[in-house]
Amino acid sequence: MADVTLWDRFGNDDRGQLFLVTALTIAVLLVGLALTLNTAIYTENVATRTTDTQLDDAVSFQQSLVAGGGELLDAANRAGGGITTIEPQFQSSLGNWSVEAASLSAVYDRSVDASYTGTKTNGTRVYQANSTRNYTNETGASTWSAVSNEEVRNIRFNVSRTSLAGNSGDAFRLILDDDGVLSDAVEISMHDDGTNIVVTVEDDTGVIGSCAVEPKGVDESLVVDVTGGTVGTQRCLPLDTVHEKLGGDVYVIFENGDDATGTYEFYMTNKNTALSTLVSGPNYAGAGSGSWPVAQEAIYDANVTFRFSTDETVVEKEVRLAPGEIE
Repeated sequence: MADVTLWDRFGNDDRGQLFLVTALTIAVLLVGLALTLNTAIYTENVATRTTDTQLDDAVSFQQSLVAGGGELLDAANRAGGGITTIEPQFQSSLGNWSVEAASLSAVYDRSVDASYTGTKTNGTRVYQANSTRNYTNETGASTWSAVSNEEVRNIRFNVSRTSLAGNSGDAFRLILDDDGVLSDAVEISMHDDGTNIVVTVEDDTGVIGSCAVEPKGVDESLVVDVTGGTVGTQRCLPLDTVHEKLGGDVYVIFENGDDATGTYEFYMTNKNTALSTLVSGPNYAGAGSGSWPVAQEAIYDANVTFRFSTDETVVEKEVRLAPGEIE
């Protein structure tokens, strides 16, 4: 006999309705969750694009500061006068640069500022400004130790092609090493092939590569930027070996210095050799002495802070200026 009680019939209907309501509720929750996730993903993508763009602008400003600040630092160093003159000159120049940068950035609704922190490392600027003198030391030695176990940066030569040896065997060589043993040194040689200044880079594995560039000036000279990786206006990839194989304190040796003529400049710290010791030795003269090369006071590195801000992004950072450093 069939069960026709009202209780059971209505009980079955309640269970079916409950299942239906539960299913509809879950469906609504899933749709809501999907909408929430889609909104979050869209918002995150938009925010990421905005942040990335603004952070890219902040990075660009930092790169400009490092490049421009480095030039200002060495312009103050070249003006000379000792640390008490160089430091305020650099601070003033950086302040002027910051004002100009802020004016340009304001056009794009950005606020920028850069300032000197007062943190620096004193060092020595070594240079030869006599373009007709060879690369021997002050007393005329053709092979000599220019740096002994110091940090070094911005090694640049303005060399005359016609002064160089006509073959690689007799070429002027700049030897860079980070342990003083020289068995794994990096050697940069310069010779004349009749048309070009040929710069060759070698290490303990052999020749890395060469770059040959024809000087265009009347005096047939061009700049070999050892740490900047250029010969004249051309990029010289083999010179990157200097940064790839060396770092920290290095030794620098000039070899066959009588087979090259021109000016040059580099900077070094004085952690192991005081400036007074350099000047009193056989390699360097003091500023204003009339002899070459000269070693004089300089700021080796300097710390600056910068602030980059927009309505949505603020970046504050401290950076160290040490242009052309072997690291």
